[in-house]
Amino acid sequence: MCSLAGDRSWACVLFRPDGGPSALYQYGPRRLWDEVEAAYRWWQEHDRPGLGRLGLTIDDLGPHIWVDAPDHLVHERTAP
Repeated sequence: MCSLAGDRSWACVLFRPDGGPSALYQYGPRRLWDEVEAAYRWWQEHDRPGLGRLGLTIDDLGPHIWVDAPDHLVHERTAP
């Protein structure tokens, strides 16, 4: 998996077909693979919610992602 963000951050993971140790490379101000791992941990800790439990609301402040109900936000947006 390789990814390129608009801020020139990137991550690349090379998985070995034999199941051996993977190689991880990431660069830039955002640690993209660390974000992937944090999202996976959140998903595991919240009983692995499926798409039917996730929602998106967009208002004047921008998008808000939630699970089960609009007042149960996945991540509070912080000021830039």
